[in-house]
Amino acid sequence: MKKGILLPLLMAALAAVVYAMIVSSTENKLKANQKLQEVFVPIKDIKEREVIKGAYLKRVQIPSAYVQKDALTYTTDADLKLLENTVARIQIPRGNQISKYAITSLSPEAGLASKVPVQMRGVVISNIPVAAASMIKPDDNVDILLTFEATLKSGVRQHVTITLLQNAKVLAVGSDLGQGLDARTAAAMKNKDDEASAYSDSSSLSLALTPRDAQYLALAQAQGTISVALRSHGDMARYSLDMATFDKLFR
Repeated sequence: MKKGILLPLLMAALAAVVYAMIVSSTENKLKANQKLQEVFVPIKDIKEREVIKGAYLKRVQIPSAYVQKDALTYTTDADLKLLENTVARIQIPRGNQISKYAITSLSPEAGLASKVPVQMRGVVISNIPVAAASMIKPDDNVDILLTFEATLKSGVRQHVTITLLQNAKVLAVGSDLGQGLDARTAAAMKNKDDEASAYSDSSSLSLALTPRDAQYLALAQAQGTISVALRSHGDMARYSLDMATFDKLFR
């Protein structure tokens, strides 16, 4: 075969191979882009600093080509667990894909307001003994007791105790908002709390109260000593309790 013919044939063969590779690569990209992925989208507008609940979310299948960069995708139920109880950094409109940069963990940096229910108030009680606070966890229910000095009908002045509030929801204990943390972050927070407790033997308790109850608690703190009684899970009853006095104690 003449050299003048061989070279064009080789060039044509090489061009065919390159073209086949380009076509194959393009087909693979098209197939990859057409592959469906599940992403999380809210079924309602999620406000800035709002805690994200599982009931707010649904999974939607879309082609991979339309999955936004850093969007949170669903593979297993563990992915949903990681997203629940996070806090929105910004407003996330209904139907938008949720990006990992749009959320943050439920932590003191997110603020207590993210946990306060609508039409309620977040009230912080300070000077709770560390020994007591360490046994109370976020989402527990507590009763608030007030001990103060009063003049009884007999004219005798003595200390009495009343149950001021019943079944108050605990939002936070110290800096613990009940967030799900990885081991590293949890250890860092514990070290921070340990350092704080080294300088103080008290902690704080944050409660969700109605505006009216918040007023009475503020008044009670100015009048006497506040104590906290932890309730059993599931005990939602309201009890009718008499004022406790020393006279009744020794009858």
